[in-house]
Amino acid sequence: MQPPAPPKITAVEVVAAQPTEADSVAIAQLSAETSRSLPQVPYTVKVRIKPKPPVTSMAWALYVDDVLIPKYWEYEDGIYFTVLDPQFFSDHKGKPLRFSQNGVDFFDTGMKLPAPTAPAAPSESKGKAARSSKGRARR
Repeated sequence: MQPPAPPKITAVEVVAAQPTEADSVAIAQLSAETSRSLPQVPYTVKVRIKPKPPVTSMAWALYVDDVLIPKYWEYEDGIYFTVLDPQFFSDHKGKPLRFSQNGVDFFDTGMKLPAPTAPAAPSESKGKAARSSKGRARR
């Protein structure tokens, strides 16, 4: 069986959001693990995909350069993941977003990880996509 074509990324956006209670707990835990004081700002990385790939048993893993994004979720325009440590952007800004089905062979999407935008204003708190901290990406 021919593997499906990798998803086509049309845009990548990084949005700072107000932390949920779960985000705050996860950021505090990550701060303790890394022995660094991290800002109370979760970042949502929105990856727009067109057209949506068909449902299949042969899933694509998302990478930023060589770093596997362990969890990502679907939203109306594509997929998203959450980053809790801004050091991730310092380490990976401008690095390619890639897909792989086996962790060995990679498809370069032609898109790169942008820098985050400024934190959301309090009136825009609790952005739609940033409700979960389960998908935190870190090294």
